[in-house]
Amino acid sequence: MSQRQTQPIRPDVLPLSLKSSSRLQRKADYTFSFCGDAVSAIYDRLEATGTDRNIGHTIDSWTSRLALFSGIEVKREGGSKDEALTQLAIWLCAGLENHRKLAKCPAEDLLPVVGWTVVGHDWHLYIAYRALNHRGLDTVVRGISLSELIHFLYENYSLCRLVLTWK
Repeated sequence: MSQRQTQPIRPDVLPLSLKSSSRLQRKADYTFSFCGDAVSAIYDRLEATGTDRNIGHTIDSWTSRLALFSGIEVKREGGSKDEALTQLAIWLCAGLENHRKLAKCPAEDLLPVVGWTVVGHDWHLYIAYRALNHRGLDTVVRGISLSELIHFLYENYSLCRLVLTWK
């Protein structure tokens, strides 16, 4: 980790408040980005086309040039779990909207994103995705317990093994 500085989110990708129709502004504590030799060619191609600005969904001049894929919201022991989840949900929703704009695709075609809240020593994993329902398009942020995650991985591992061995 090279730096620790909260990052404001770009206003054009922030979700709207249901109560006031204003943009919800929050900052992220930590984020993961794609970097290194494996993706440097992609960044080089983006820079050559002039689209290397605002790849990420932050205002920060450095972080906005990185492809961000996850966030972590951290609170001290005894901090508010609800506040941590609210901040993470805003971060994940903004990330999904940014991905939609970059990919120029329908929101329901986006891949899910994951993030974590950490309150003291208590870690929680969340997944966010866009889904169509009777109200139109919703962004869903759902917590995943450790037992659900283990079950999901086990079920998918077993399914993959079956598919790979099927002749």
